[in-house]
Amino acid sequence: MAIDQLKAFLGELQKNRELLESINKASTANEIAEIASEFGYQFSGDELKAISKENLPGVKIKKQDTSPSYSFGESGIDPNEKNYK
Repeated sequence: MAIDQLKAFLGELQKNRELLESINKASTANEIAEIASEFGYQFSGDELKAISKENLPGVKIKKQDTSPSYSFGESGIDPNEKNYK
């Protein structure tokens, strides 16, 4: 079952520094699942998201807000830009 694979993968993260560094660079659950498959673990990004709601000892899964954020004034120029003309 994929959930068993996922739990084993999360346990492996605590021991395998190379694996941990690889997934720290990933930006989506699907990318993490792809990296995990390179290390022999099989689960989907959706399964990773589902298990992130569980409280697993020694494992903390954090979600990142990757939605785009735009702040433009009436002129279409970013009001935080210091050197706009």
